[in-house]
Amino acid sequence: MEIENKIEAILLLGGDEIKIKELCRFFSIPLEEMLKILENLKENRRETGINIEISDEVVSLVTNPIYGEVINNFFEQETKPKKLSNAALETLSIIAYRQPITKGEIEAIRGVSIDRIIQNLEEKKFIRVCGKRESIGRPNLYEVTDKFLSYIGIKHIEELPNYFEIKESSENGRN
Repeated sequence: MEIENKIEAILLLGGDEIKIKELCRFFSIPLEEMLKILENLKENRRETGINIEISDEVVSLVTNPIYGEVINNFFEQETKPKKLSNAALETLSIIAYRQPITKGEIEAIRGVSIDRIIQNLEEKKFIRVCGKRESIGRPNLYEVTDKFLSYIGIKHIEELPNYFEIKESSENGRN
């Protein structure tokens, strides 16, 4: 537990992001072991006001999105977070249920280009690149983030409603 506390202190003072490999070098710990420590730290902080975000090759401290309204009220921000467009919600739904998924696969399902939507969702940190598809062009694979899950009020992707049950009840409702 002591190493987790040390890492947490480094993250607090380190600014926006700390490279995971730098932590490995500093503590002389292999990458796999460091990732386990960071995942454990992330899980332990899940219910607190400050969360750990691990993405690509970096780790950072972030506020827990659950407390976004409280933070906005405290700092009296006049602009409330914008609601997501229907196109963004549809794209997020596709990613959530089919992740990991490429932009081309999403566009094939939606039937329209989603370049700007993907860019906006990445900026909001609702989705992230989680790898590359081993195919021609090696396109990015996308997945939803914990920030998105908090935005919709769940903790784990498994808590999403069953797509087939929703589809079936929706179709039965039209009959």
